[in-house]
Amino acid sequence: MPKSRIICFGACLAMSLLLAHCGGGNGGTAGSAEGGSEAGGATSAGGSTSVGTGVGGSGGATPQSGATSVGGATSGGGTTSAGGTTSTGGSKAPGGATSGGGTTSAGGSTSTGGSKPSGGTPSVGGSTSNGGMTSTGGTKVTGGTTSAGGVTSAGGTTSAGGTTSAGGTVSTGGTSAAPTTDCLGQALAKAGDSTSTSKQYLNLGDMRLINNRWGSDAKGCSSTVQTVKITSDGLLGYDFTRKSCDSTHGSPDYPEVEFGVAPFGTGDTADLTSPACSSTTLLPIQIKNLTSASLNIDSFNSSYSSPTYYDTNFEFWISKVDPRTSTGSSSVAYAEIISFLGWNSSRNSGYPCNVNKTVTAGLSLALCHQSDTWANNRWRFFNFNYGPGATDNFSGKVDIKALLDWVMSNYASSTNSALGSFSSDMWLTRIEVGTEVDDNTTGSATIKNLTFEINGTSKSVQLGK
Repeated sequence: MPKSRIICFGACLAMSLLLAHCGGGNGGTAGSAEGGSEAGGATSAGGSTSVGTGVGGSGGATPQSGATSVGGATSGGGTTSAGGTTSTGGSKAPGGATSGGGTTSAGGSTSTGGSKPSGGTPSVGGSTSNGGMTSTGGTKVTGGTTSAGGVTSAGGTTSAGGTTSAGGTVSTGGTSAAPTTDCLGQALAKAGDSTSTSKQYLNLGDMRLINNRWGSDAKGCSSTVQTVKITSDGLLGYDFTRKSCDSTHGSPDYPEVEFGVAPFGTGDTADLTSPACSSTTLLPIQIKNLTSASLNIDSFNSSYSSPTYYDTNFEFWISKVDPRTSTGSSSVAYAEIISFLGWNSSRNSGYPCNVNKTVTAGLSLALCHQSDTWANNRWRFFNFNYGPGATDNFSGKVDIKALLDWVMSNYASSTNSALGSFSSDMWLTRIEVGTEVDDNTTGSATIKNLTFEINGTSKSVQLGK
């Protein structure tokens, strides 16, 4: 080697530590401009200073093959230590020089096989990996991305494949949003619904709000005005005006909530004021199968502008057989057990209290009147009064089964041989809550909620939307 070259080499080597150039300065410049410009192979992109800077001469000169920015760029094709380093893949001499064996510039250098500006930009041919880059081989955009291959909106998304609105949503699949109809096909009542037609009712799910004006109908009281309704804020309610038409006070009207089915039998059309099918699957039930029964009344409030003759109450009925299967014309009812919550003094004038017995059944009740010849000897009658005294605003829970057990224990036998004695084979058919309205009485009532429970299963008011 000529002395001038040795001197030059020494100087160059020293300068490379500072300026990252080798041999002739022109060679490094060419490498930057040709294969590794700012876009493709800057010192920091194409390969570290130790890769492209073998020596300024033959095998790894910057302009030929292994320039800092060309040959062994970290992102190009041969890492500093593997693809085109001075010691391995891009040695100066024989067959694996940076430009010969498989160097960055032959196999896929920045300038030839996949530089950003020419052959392999991220979106074209052979950038970072040259074969399956993000945008070509199977990228999110082309090969099966979220938006193309099976995305939420195309392949089976919430809105297409079985979404809430398509596959079985609340409104489609049969949930609470779908109308609930009763045994006669009547849909749930909703806020604002009402009826003033006699015997018509509003469906409350497992119960019915009935415009029961049987007394006025029986006596021909055409002047009676009575409406049952659901208020705008979802309360059950009714308004009534009953004028003078029955001096005996034996035929009141009874706007009410019914849970179950009437005890009279399907053939007794004279007594039926509601459908002959039950409002709930929980009733009727044989007494021997009854383990619990209760009623919870939430805010039963009444007001009267003419409180001449009325009572608010709950009651339940016992029949001798299942009334749904009795098609005869004669009544199958056995006992009516009623409890007054609110009443005026004249209400008991027709049958003054003739019994002095009390029972605790969730609340205190006093038996006022008992008869085994009620309704022309057709059924037995038990009339209790709320122990603390009459009230027009009531909330409370009563144990229906405890009250029934007490009645059956204390009045097992009937003085009416035609009716016979209580039996556990008899049926609890329905429970009711309402207001008996007689002559010259005007007023209204609202109920916030009612909950009926049979054998551990509870049902409350259900309204439509």
